[in-house]
Amino acid sequence: MNIVRLTYASRLKKPLGHAALENIMDVTRRNNRKLGVTGALCSSPRGFLQILEGPAAAVNELYNRIVRDPRHACVTLLEYTKVPFREFENWSMAYIRTDEIAKALLHKYSTHHVFDPFAMGPVQARVFLLAITELRAHFLAKQHADSGKRDVGLGGAGSI
Repeated sequence: MNIVRLTYASRLKKPLGHAALENIMDVTRRNNRKLGVTGALCSSPRGFLQILEGPAAAVNELYNRIVRDPRHACVTLLEYTKVPFREFENWSMAYIRTDEIAKALLHKYSTHHVFDPFAMGPVQARVFLLAITELRAHFLAKQHADSGKRDVGLGGAGSI
């Protein structure tokens, strides 16, 4: 099976609240598990930065749905490439809001003081999403150890 990685940026035509985004993520995670797709999404009022990885047919179909989705504007493909392995293999879709990201981490990967997915190139976008999902995994593991419960959502308290 050929694995592809697709990275895109987009803007929302209308703002969505945290609850609406969490509901979308629940559906996305279920669908991605069925399709064998993994990845990460970072959202802010300025837009989305997302990586999808998996079988080419499934990734292509998901991207075409996103392009046709009337909630999105300015959908911009940053990268589409065959890859030898998944980098987000443990995430049906990691979801991180920019208000959960420490400013120092954002500054490391961007020339802007606020998250703007259109200001990142494909390599910056990939390493940025890898960094924040790694921090999210550590945060969730600590939360799990501290509470004895597994947090299946990726919104919530704490900056990463």
